[in-house]
Amino acid sequence: MASQPICKGCGQPIWGEYMTALGATWHPEHFVCAACKQPITDASFNTHNGLPYHTQCYLNQVAPRCAYCGKPLTGQYYEHEGKRYHAECYREHIVPRCAYCHQPIMSQYYEHEGKRYHSECYRDHVAPRCAYCGKPLMGQYLVDYWGTHYCKEHEGQYPHCAYCGRLVPPSQQEPGIRRGDAVRCPICRSSAIETTDQAQPIFQRLMQWTIRQGLQYNNYQIKLTLVDRATLTALLKDRSTKDSLGVTSHSAHTINGRIVRIEVDGISVLRGLPSILFQGVTIHELGHAWLAVQGIQGLPPWAEEGFCELLAYRFYKELNSPESRYHAEGIERNKDQTYGEGFRRVRAISDAKGFQRLVETLRTTKRMPAL
Repeated sequence: MASQPICKGCGQPIWGEYMTALGATWHPEHFVCAACKQPITDASFNTHNGLPYHTQCYLNQVAPRCAYCGKPLTGQYYEHEGKRYHAECYREHIVPRCAYCHQPIMSQYYEHEGKRYHSECYRDHVAPRCAYCGKPLMGQYLVDYWGTHYCKEHEGQYPHCAYCGRLVPPSQQEPGIRRGDAVRCPICRSSAIETTDQAQPIFQRLMQWTIRQGLQYNNYQIKLTLVDRATLTALLKDRSTKDSLGVTSHSAHTINGRIVRIEVDGISVLRGLPSILFQGVTIHELGHAWLAVQGIQGLPPWAEEGFCELLAYRFYKELNSPESRYHAEGIERNKDQTYGEGFRRVRAISDAKGFQRLVETLRTTKRMPAL
């Protein structure tokens, strides 16, 4: 004989009609809503924490509320920053919107300068373009000193300008350039000093600038010449590196083996340098010329080159243009033990004693003062 069903609501045997719900049997009058305590007679009802509710009671008292409109959430909903929303409320009022098209962003997006964009809107209208191929830069890309944005792969495809570091794609390279020649970008070519006649008025201004720094040449007439790389290399001999851009030539006159007079034969600067770099190189060489005119011989290489680099650095800093700042920073970052470290050592002496005192000490003692 089958056992008598037991009502989960009252715990008593059921002898008449009964109903089955939530895995148990009930007297019909004991299957009641947990909110209003009235019997549930509808075929459909809601449950929460294992308890039954009239559909309306569930919506009124138990169902989670949309954080935007406050109405009950039924079915699927969106959760954002710990709050829940109807799909329509979320889409129309909460979801981030594309800063370009202002439509809701419902999937992946790009964030740029604090604003969000659809991937397509960012790619087509916001993303920076490669300066060389024009493609939108969607992933990692490179930015040079001048703020030029370009694809990473171009770094290994194109040469860098020898004077400003910009990439030079084939379309911007000089026609007829030979293997081993310095590559120049169009910007550096546009201001290049190509002839001695072109350089002369600039040279006279640079002479006046060095004189204002306290460097006197005793009315000595210094000659400037522009030369090609082969001629410059021959003039340099073993005195500097193959990358040098200028050289000062001088002759020593002796009596009985003692130097009695030094004559500066002239300054030679590589032809075709961009104007700002030409000026800095010329200032550097005018430093060498001043040391020679003043009979300051036998300085350690770091002291002589460091002093001339400091002179060029001061000139670049005074100009304070984007190009001059680039070359000044190049002097600061130079790791060469003679030029770079020499500049930093001489600059420290100048900062401690003052530039004018440094010049005067060199002139009178023929020695680099100690720090």
